[in-house]
Amino acid sequence: MSLLSFAEAAARCGVSEMTIRRRVRDGSLPEIKVGARPRVRLSDLARLYPDVFSGARLPAGPCRVLAFANQKGGVGKTSTCANLAAALARSALVLCVDCDPQGNLTQALGAHPDHLEVTLYNVLLERLPLERVTIRPLPALPNLSLAGANLDLASADHQLAGAVAREMRLRQALEAHLTAYDYILIDCPPSLGLLTLNALTAATEVIVPVDMGVFSLRGVAKLMDTIAEVRAVNPGLTRVRALSNRADNTNLSQDVSAELARGFGDDLFRASIRRSVRIGEAQAARLPLPLYRPKDPAAQDFLDLSEEVRHAQA
Repeated sequence: MSLLSFAEAAARCGVSEMTIRRRVRDGSLPEIKVGARPRVRLSDLARLYPDVFSGARLPAGPCRVLAFANQKGGVGKTSTCANLAAALARSALVLCVDCDPQGNLTQALGAHPDHLEVTLYNVLLERLPLERVTIRPLPALPNLSLAGANLDLASADHQLAGAVAREMRLRQALEAHLTAYDYILIDCPPSLGLLTLNALTAATEVIVPVDMGVFSLRGVAKLMDTIAEVRAVNPGLTRVRALSNRADNTNLSQDVSAELARGFGDDLFRASIRRSVRIGEAQAARLPLPLYRPKDPAAQDFLDLSEEVRHAQA
C-alpha cells in the first residue's frame, strides 16, 4: 500500500496542503495513521483526482534506486539516465534526481536549471522536503518527475564537509518517497565527492556507463573501491552493473567491450547503446531520445535497456 504525507499528496496533485487537509476533514479522502503521523493512500488520491493521474499508474512494488556513476566525465551518464528514465516512464512511475551541479540531466528532461527557484541544493543543505522541488518537466511523460539541479549545488561538497552524517542527506530525503515511485534514478557528477557519495549511499543499484574509448576504463577501479566502502553503511546496495555506451563496430570498441565482459561478467548489460548523433541533438532540444526520435536505432537501444532493467533481479 503506497502512503503519502499530506505535503507529498499536495505536491503529487498540484494542490495546496490545506486542500488535502480539507478533503481529509470532509471525509472524501480517508486518513491512514502510521503511528502518530497521518497519511493518505495513493490509490485514494487517484480516485479523487482522476485528471492528475490520467495516463499514469500506481507503483507496482518496492522502489529501486539506481545511481549512474563513473569517475570519468564524458562517458554518457546523463544521457543514459535521461533516456532510460523516459523509456521506463512509459509504464512505470519514475523520479529523476540531478546530483550534478552542471544541471545537464535537468536540461535533458526539458527544464531550465537557471529558472528553478528551489533545487536539490535546498534539499541537501536546507532540509527542504523533496516534494517541494519536484516538478513534472515533460507533459508527454506524466509518469516522469524531476528533482533538478543548477550551479548552486556546486558548493554542496564544501558546505556538507563538516555536517553530521553528511553522506546520508539524500537517502534521508528519499525515504518518504519510496512508496510513491517504481524507480528513482540519480545522475552523479564525474567525481567521487560528497554528492556522489550521497547518491551511492541512497542507491540499491549502480549503473556504470562506459564509453567505448581508449581511456574509458579509467576511474572504474576507483569507483568500485568506493562502492565497496559504501556498502559498509549501505548494505542495500545490491548490484553494480556496467553498460557499454557509444558502441560501434571498431576494433577498439570491441576490445573495450571484451575487457568489460572480463571484469563484470554477468553484471555487464546485454544491451549496449550504439553511437548516434541523435542523442546529442535530443539533449540540445531538451528531450529524451525516445520522444525526440523514437525510431532512431539508439532509441531502441534504450528501450531494450529498460526491459533488461525492468526484468533484472535487484
